[in-house]
Amino acid sequence: MRITEPYTIFLRTLKSGRKVYYYQFRDENGRRSPAYSCGTDKLSVARRYCQRLYNSGEFAKFGGISFAKFSEGFFDEGSEFCRWKEINGGELSPTSRRNYVSMLKNQILPYFGEMPIARISTDTMKKWILWMTERWSAKTSNNAQTVLNLILRSAHEKKVIREIPGSSLLLRKVVRKERKLLTAVEISAIYRSELWPRECARRAFLVCAITGMRIGEVVGLQSFEVSEDRLNVEHSFHQKFGLGPTKTRVCRYVPIPKSLRLRESCGSKWAFQNDGGERPVSADYVYKKLIAICDALGIDRKGRGITIHSLRNFFISYLQAANVPESKIKAVVGHTDNGNMTEHYTYWTPEMFPEIYEVQEKLYREITGESGDEEEKKTRRAEVGDSDGGKREE
Repeated sequence: MRITEPYTIFLRTLKSGRKVYYYQFRDENGRRSPAYSCGTDKLSVARRYCQRLYNSGEFAKFGGISFAKFSEGFFDEGSEFCRWKEINGGELSPTSRRNYVSMLKNQILPYFGEMPIARISTDTMKKWILWMTERWSAKTSNNAQTVLNLILRSAHEKKVIREIPGSSLLLRKVVRKERKLLTAVEISAIYRSELWPRECARRAFLVCAITGMRIGEVVGLQSFEVSEDRLNVEHSFHQKFGLGPTKTRVCRYVPIPKSLRLRESCGSKWAFQNDGGERPVSADYVYKKLIAICDALGIDRKGRGITIHSLRNFFISYLQAANVPESKIKAVVGHTDNGNMTEHYTYWTPEMFPEIYEVQEKLYREITGESGDEEEKKTRRAEVGDSDGGKREE
């Protein structure tokens, strides 16, 4: 009877001419693993190295391990992956981690869960993508593919797999839906509607419309971060996870017109404070009221793809139509471009946005129906002058 050794050792000559011992082992199904280096040209050292791996159970962890077992807890708070992201400046937000876990659970594990990770190939990934095509949108499929690639890259780094399968596969083409933005007249009608049960929600809606801020950033504003002509945006508020960093993890100043008088309406803790003061009005609440009012006004929100984020689209489009420089638009709404060194060395302050203040004043009057204060406009122009700079060398 032939006895099958748990591993085999053989000598390889590298391109450099150096000779190194490699080993292979068999998984639980008898399949031979890829070849791994022992890191030595001495047979006795290579044997001791492989025997140590075998005795410690390392071979059982590699090759034959299922995808479900390898990916268990991969995106949990405090996991190796999350800690590595954190020390490299790419810390995952609670919302991102929740989304990654959701994709792993719903789009990836049902297909790959019990499959040995070493058996995942480019061909099996193609079949998986086709399987997702019948069930989810291109965007969801692409996000799941990105998450799977993160896990497979980690498996490759740990030498669990020899190559990263599917690295050459392109993402599915996403057909962008044509959206018809809300008009200033429609936004005015929504703001003036009597269907707002809470004034703090109405004000949050207005601030979204005239600043282009993300709704989480708006409701996350604390009272001390509000001045009469600017907002200090450092956080975003999530109903489940509470106060956290902005989406881009970059703090910024956002100009607001003095006529808004937002400082006067702030609560003891939050700029848009619910009764009781413990928490701000929620983003979901503002969005639900927006939906209800759109329906009451006969605005086809579904057909036009209108969400609370549409206010951000509206404001950015409004600034572009007013010929505001793109660099200033990105600075105000919080778009980042890490590859642009000019922006990296640019430090914007609200005084550098005279044209944005002017657009905001116009929008504010149009939406609220309040008359403009010409004297205040003159004061503002005197304060900001013709400043169009913002660049400062380090």
